Amino acid sequence: MEKTPNKTIPLIANLADLTSKQKRDLITERGFAGNIDQLNWEEFSYRPATQFNLAHNGQYLYILFNVDEKNVRATYLNDNDSVWEDSCVEAFISKDKGGEYFNFEFSCIGTALAGVGKLRNDRVRMNQSKTSLIKREASLGKEIIAKENVDAQWWLLAQIPLDMIKVESGEAIYCNFYKCGDKTVHPHFLSWKPIDTPKPDFHQPKFFSELMLQ
Repeated sequence: MEKTPNKTIPLIANLADLTSKQKRDLITERGFAGNIDQLNWEEFSYRPATQFNLAHNGQYLYILFNVDEKNVRATYLNDNDSVWEDSCVEAFISKDKGGEYFNFEFSCIGTALAGVGKLRNDRVRMNQSKTSLIKREASLGKEIIAKENVDAQWWLLAQIPLDMIKVESGEAIYCNFYKCGDKTVHPHFLSWKPIDTPKPDFHQPKFFSELMLQ
């Protein structure tokens, strides 16, 4: 009989007490792991190797992205700028299937965009006082990367408050995770779970997958 895949985001209570490297090592070792490798639109064939790991400590959802990418781009420094145009990773999360969902988008230098709504066209972006509550660490630092020939293996660790996404331990979330770069040298649009639309569109909650917070 085929083994049922684990769909649990583990509780690691002491994460807040650890160094950055200790957090990343423990989340990699014990966290829920996934690959962002679904090539949904053949005209965008570039597929940078991208993995993510998830854990929580009862207060924050920790998302660790690891990426191996050619021609990294980072041009935005202010939250809610157009980070999807840069080398970007994203997490779309909903507490209720078919209800409102949150989009969290991060450039490779940690600039964030965050919004909420039920549809693609009704997004309400969080203001600076809210996005500042999302903790971020990025291996590439926080400065603009202006050259087009920079290849990098980079990581980003995001900590999203659980009360921001309105979930608690023991509850389910519905989600998908993405890697994109609309204006990079090699534009790309990858997802964790497949998306069946004619053109790139990450705002598709019907393709979200269920995970459970331990």
